[in-house]
Amino acid sequence: MTLLDHVVLQVDDLNAIGDWYDQLVSLAGGTRTFDTPTLIGYALPGQPTQLLFSRATDPGGRQTHVALRVEDEATVRRVHDLAIALGAEILHEPRLWPEYGPDYYAVFIRDPAGNNLEFKCQASTTEEHSS
Repeated sequence: MTLLDHVVLQVDDLNAIGDWYDQLVSLAGGTRTFDTPTLIGYALPGQPTQLLFSRATDPGGRQTHVALRVEDEATVRRVHDLAIALGAEILHEPRLWPEYGPDYYAVFIRDPAGNNLEFKCQASTTEEHSS
């Protein structure tokens, strides 16, 4: 298991950044593996998408999104509980995110510097997915 799961950087012009990264990432052996109107992503063959770009949502700056991989749903919920205890803003409660994958379970919090920090795991099929 790795600590870093993926990074998302916000941009004003998703098409322009996609055209640019399509060329550069191909030199590193990667390709565009994720493509929606608001989000594009890149990976090496056979690897999960790790570098993503989203349409900017914060006109006052650029919010960086970093996702860390954890072992299981219980750990995602422990992160949520600790973030609350530390006074962090909870952006999204722990839950399944089927739009990202059928077993994508994550919590999203705001770190002290204003970044969107995600803790995610591959959901088990035996544990209940409520917080």
